[in-house]
Amino acid sequence: MRKPQKTKELKGIDLFFHWTGNSPDALAAKLKTIETAGLELSMITNRGIKVWPGGFPETFCTDHWRCRFMPAKDTFIDQRKIIGLFLTATLAGLELIKTENLYAFDGVDAFSLGQGQ
Repeated sequence: MRKPQKTKELKGIDLFFHWTGNSPDALAAKLKTIETAGLELSMITNRGIKVWPGGFPETFCTDHWRCRFMPAKDTFIDQRKIIGLFLTATLAGLELIKTENLYAFDGVDAFSLGQGQ
């Protein structure tokens, strides 16, 4: 017998970028320009370490950055908003290399929080 279907809710998206800069603050400033349709940058990690906001300048960073976008308060996220975010990132010259949608099932987050979240 099958278990009942769980309620699935899209909560946010992680966009992974190839970026050769070394300042998380500079990347965050660039990413803030692509925020669209109520999706806001909430965190940047590099090698699993949170580097923005409030990272440590001595953290060694590679060219692979995870950037988490979450809906602004009182807004929602859907596939159209994600596509819009992809488009604005591409038009801004950012190289998107991977994405991961962030879901909750029956109200329980099914994704890892970043360090310090």
